[in-house]
Amino acid sequence: MNKASLLFAALCCTMMVTAAEPKVTTETRQAPATAPSEEITTKREIVRVFMDTTYTYTTTKSRKDVTPPADTAYTRKGHYIQALIGAGYTSMGYSLKDLEDAKNLGGGNGLIQLNYAYYFHENVGVMVGLQFEHMNSNALLNGTKRWQNQGDSDFPDGTTTYSEDYTHVVKMNDWKETQVAYMLGLPIGLQFQFPIARMPKVTHRNNQLRMYADLGVKVNYLVAQKYQLKSGSIFHYGEYDRWGLVLDHGLEDRDFYTEKIGDDYETTKHDLSLSNISADGMIDLGFMIPVREDLDVMVGLYANYTFNNLRSGDGKDLGWRNDAATEEYRKHAFMEAYDGVMATNEIKAVRPWDVGVKVGIAWHKAPKPIKKYETLVARDTTIQLTRREEIDTTRIAAQKINEIMKKSVIWFPFDSDKPKLQPADVIDKIAAVLLEHPEQMVLVYGHASKEGSLEYNQNLSERRSNAIIRLLKRKGVPAGQMVGKGFSYTQQYDDSENPYHNIALDRRVEIIPVFEEDRIDK
Repeated sequence: MNKASLLFAALCCTMMVTAAEPKVTTETRQAPATAPSEEITTKREIVRVFMDTTYTYTTTKSRKDVTPPADTAYTRKGHYIQALIGAGYTSMGYSLKDLEDAKNLGGGNGLIQLNYAYYFHENVGVMVGLQFEHMNSNALLNGTKRWQNQGDSDFPDGTTTYSEDYTHVVKMNDWKETQVAYMLGLPIGLQFQFPIARMPKVTHRNNQLRMYADLGVKVNYLVAQKYQLKSGSIFHYGEYDRWGLVLDHGLEDRDFYTEKIGDDYETTKHDLSLSNISADGMIDLGFMIPVREDLDVMVGLYANYTFNNLRSGDGKDLGWRNDAATEEYRKHAFMEAYDGVMATNEIKAVRPWDVGVKVGIAWHKAPKPIKKYETLVARDTTIQLTRREEIDTTRIAAQKINEIMKKSVIWFPFDSDKPKLQPADVIDKIAAVLLEHPEQMVLVYGHASKEGSLEYNQNLSERRSNAIIRLLKRKGVPAGQMVGKGFSYTQQYDDSENPYHNIALDRRVEIIPVFEEDRIDK
């Protein structure tokens, strides 16, 4: 064995072992903490500690074999190939009502059939096939046929001895004709099968005797259709009502004689006058007997009936003019040439039907045993806490500024933009924080008291804001860290409804730290 073969065998074994092992899957989900569990404040920063949670789900799936016993694991679903032969009775399905003592005797029937069936359900399937069928039917004619008011003038030499009108009569004596048809058919329909009993001595899974039924339609093409005269004779005689005479074959010079099939009429086969296409309804009923797990013997009955009339044209009058006769006086001008009884207007409709017995075999692709499993699932959950720190230096600066401003507000005298008291200590502290935290911005808001107009005080409050900004610049604070604004007298130091409000407190400047998100908005 070469290396490639060894490698392939090893891979197959590995795949089989892997497929048999339990399947383990792992799923991880993160749940970050939304609030810090603690805050650590240092001189330069605030450290927020978050404890994030990680959930790990481990799922183990394994299978438990719950396959039912072998005798219940057989399915009748799937593909069937069926081969059958049949034989029975058939009739061309016509009647000879205008002739007394005329009979349609029917005949034998034989067929060969090959089917394909697919069962999409345990009991129901669709079927399509190919069938070759032979039908043989017989007509037996007895009785008389009359042609009235005929002239006695058809001698061989054309002379006329008598001119009296008479009735020409033909008496049929067991005149037997056989009709044969060979048909190629395409059956299609539904097929059913139902278990009715277990076969006690059958050990394989297909151990049930079943009843089957076919119900469908069949389109036939008449490959060949013939008729043949088999036996019998006809007797010509004349009735002369004027004279009260009946002249028979004893006077052959008056065209009265007897003709026989085989002597005067040929027994060779001739074509029938039928349509080539027929549509049939079909039904089969029988039993499927298991002989192997994949093979059944089929035994049953069948019946077919043709829906459409195969008779073509209106037909002609029934007659026995013998065009093959050697004597001229046997070719009666008033008669029709005989082309078979089915070519005459004695028959109105031809709807063949047949019944019989079918036997055959059905091969069924043996299904593999149906494996059924129960899935077992085990799920374990593991929780892990992960420490995560967020450091915020901006808020440290803001806190420092807020602490400074809580202790001191920068006041101004009446109508002045110079601080009332030297706020060197406040300015120094705020400048030191801003220089330590260059990313921190501050708002320098100027305010005024209500003396004077709004416009005047707006200008005054802006001058006060700019004065403090200039002082911070002298301390080295970059201009980009400061934004000045004046509010005139619109924002009082305390509640305006306070009856003891001191308007001197409104003459001020406030320094307010700005967080990063506020800076973006600005």
